[in-house]
Amino acid sequence: MSILIRCTVLTSLLLLAPLGRAAAEAVLWLHGPGDGQPSQALALETDVDIEVTGLLAHAFVSQRFYNDSGDWAEGRYVFPLPDDSAVESLTVRVGGRLIEGEIQPRAQARETYQQARREGRVAGLVEQERANVFTTSVANIPPGEEVEIRIGFRPRVDFEHGRFSLRFPTTFAPRFIPGQALPAGLGADEPGGGWSPDTDRVPDASRISPIVQHPDAPDHNPLRLRVSLNAGMELAALESSFHAIRRDFDGERWLVEMDETPQGRRRDFELTWRPAGQNRIQSTGFRQTLGGSEHVLLMVLPPEQQQRSRSPRELVLIIDTSGSMRGEPMSQARDSLLFALDSLSPGDRFNVIEFNHLTRSLFDTPVAASNRHISQARSFVQRLSAGGGTVMGPSLAQAMQPPIPDGYLRQIVFVTDGMIGNEREVLDQIRRDVGQSRLFTVGIGHGVNSQFLRDGARFGRGSYTFIGDTGQIHERTSELISQLTSPVLKDIEVHWPVAVEAVPERLPDLYAGQPLLVTARADELNGEVMIRGRHEGRAWQTSIPVDALQMASGVAAHWGRAALQQLLDQPTSPAERQALRPQVEALAIEYQLLSPFTSLVAVDRTPARSRQIALRRHDVPTNLPAGRSLDGFFSGARAMPATDAGSENSLLRGLLALLLVGLLLGHKRFSRDEDALVEKEKQA
Repeated sequence: MSILIRCTVLTSLLLLAPLGRAAAEAVLWLHGPGDGQPSQALALETDVDIEVTGLLAHAFVSQRFYNDSGDWAEGRYVFPLPDDSAVESLTVRVGGRLIEGEIQPRAQARETYQQARREGRVAGLVEQERANVFTTSVANIPPGEEVEIRIGFRPRVDFEHGRFSLRFPTTFAPRFIPGQALPAGLGADEPGGGWSPDTDRVPDASRISPIVQHPDAPDHNPLRLRVSLNAGMELAALESSFHAIRRDFDGERWLVEMDETPQGRRRDFELTWRPAGQNRIQSTGFRQTLGGSEHVLLMVLPPEQQQRSRSPRELVLIIDTSGSMRGEPMSQARDSLLFALDSLSPGDRFNVIEFNHLTRSLFDTPVAASNRHISQARSFVQRLSAGGGTVMGPSLAQAMQPPIPDGYLRQIVFVTDGMIGNEREVLDQIRRDVGQSRLFTVGIGHGVNSQFLRDGARFGRGSYTFIGDTGQIHERTSELISQLTSPVLKDIEVHWPVAVEAVPERLPDLYAGQPLLVTARADELNGEVMIRGRHEGRAWQTSIPVDALQMASGVAAHWGRAALQQLLDQPTSPAERQALRPQVEALAIEYQLLSPFTSLVAVDRTPARSRQIALRRHDVPTNLPAGRSLDGFFSGARAMPATDAGSENSLLRGLLALLLVGLLLGHKRFSRDEDALVEKEKQA
């Protein structure tokens, strides 16, 4: 039994679920040597402060660890941030000392951290696992001492359909991990110890597969979230989509604070605001000079007139029925599809495809949108239930690959929570096979993998819609239908007065309610920026004088993050991706941003822990998002269904993970000694 427990501890990644409920309920338990009595070893609480000015935001996440275990401790957790966040700073506070972090190449930063760890110095390390998923490690927390990790980043502010929105994830759900386990040393450059081994299809699976805490576990550590909003205009509405909030206006800024029960913190936080009618938003922009270069961010609104498209559509609705969709998400997904079916017009064609670890379509090929076929589809959708793994590829292939009938516009609506670990594999498939189709992604429920779905829509030249709960289905689906049936602004060109480095290089078509966001860097910028396109077959243009752009901090970071993403979008193979490493590292270091190839590291130069004293590592479990069923992720003989159904290795991994969950549900507490580590430190 002791061998099994040791193995279980080694597979427990400390993932601080998306800053919110996960962070709020992260509790570490430790077995003292030989006493058999578990104790709470490390407490964690989280503060989130976000300052918004117009389209730009600056945020800090502060996480406090209190080590009351009596041992020197190391903490490690994984957490999500809002999509496309530009992470730029790290500070570590311990006792009276404040330690500032710096951006280094990933391997160098990890070695800096590990050397400090061996030498007994307090150190912090932040690494990027996905574009919106990060890992933080903090070493040598003294007994009876509090350590604060403070991460600075710049989240995105969206503007669509006449409203601004700011979203902050508060939970992180388990992800489906396909593939065969890799031998030791062939997976992640630094294994993470998660419930899943690294696999040939998700080589870093051990770093993104944390333990899941039972939804009924008590809330020990609070999350506080505050927003300071300078909208720059009179507001007609300021609302939180899923939480109770306190609001106060000081004459210039709105001060918003989340006022919610612990259970409510398992919902993603979304703040929305709408300008008053007389202050309707026009095209606007910001600028910042940094490092001798001029940086600009433009938001251009297309014409408001909307006319229903007269072109017949081939609408393919794909719905995720895997286990992670069990509970409220499945109900929301069904209702969204029923709403979409009502948008079909005579002359349209359609089909409905469901997938879990298998793919099943209602019709062999798209059929005419007759009353009889739509009635069949409604019955099909209403009978759908959730269960099984999450294998997306075959359903997307069935929708994208067949030739498009002459005269039709194919639109694919992909309804899912996106809970997979092999995002790049699926995104590469979309880029390769989408052709002239348009892919619209719909994220269902809290804890959704929204960065993946946003990227999929971008590669598919469509749009991303987030539906957090049942109350949003009508509004958000109506907006999606408006995009599907309204003409777009096509053939968009931006003409700059001087040579610039603009992102994106290839401009997308715009759908109803969507603005065009363009960011650029130049040595010097004056004159006017001209934007041209075609609207309803006619020429359309607008211009923005550079002198009219508002000065604002954060514009350079926005350009740097967008330029990094454009670089990372290019490769389609691991070899091509590695070839871009020097460019990505150079750009990330220039703009002091995290990337897959750079990390933030902070080290106290004063040794604290004697090398003869053992260092205990503590793992923080993540929490299940609101509305999701634990059975959807951990059911039957498998903790997470594997792609290779029936594989003995997958079954063994599932049984081990299921045992771990059972132990967690019984509030068992683990620790692992580090005799081997101490021995290595003595020899160092």
